[in-house]
Amino acid sequence: MITEDHITRLVEQAISGTDHFLVGVEVRPGGVVVVEVDNDRAITLGELAEINRKLRNELGPEADELELQVSSPGMGRPFKVPRQYVKHTGRMVSVQLHDGRTVEGRLEAFDPEVLQVRRQVPSKVKGRPPKWEEDAVMIPVHEVQSTKASITFN
Repeated sequence: MITEDHITRLVEQAISGTDHFLVGVEVRPGGVVVVEVDNDRAITLGELAEINRKLRNELGPEADELELQVSSPGMGRPFKVPRQYVKHTGRMVSVQLHDGRTVEGRLEAFDPEVLQVRRQVPSKVKGRPPKWEEDAVMIPVHEVQSTKASITFN
């Protein structure tokens, strides 16, 4: 039987020596295995296909009984690993807190204990762009329920 730990070890081997990092592995009923891999730039379809091939080769005959899906995490999906915060530093994020509040702004910095998010303040003069707050909001990581990259259209 295929386990998440087994697939995780195989993925870690397949991506060792590259700038890719594992975001998550999920083994679903019916032999569906979902692997999410990312890197500090945009990961290409060719790189994902190469990881898929390596996994299939390592699994051998077991791979024939699985539906193996290797992809990058979607834009609207919550961050799962700290390296995703590092990747998105300087970009717009939406942080959902455990108390129900949402903080939206530019992720200024991340460390394992605190997120720094700089929010925009709407301009009081119609037609002017919003201004950035002087100080970033410090959010303890233990208060964060989820963080997602925000998509902005100008």
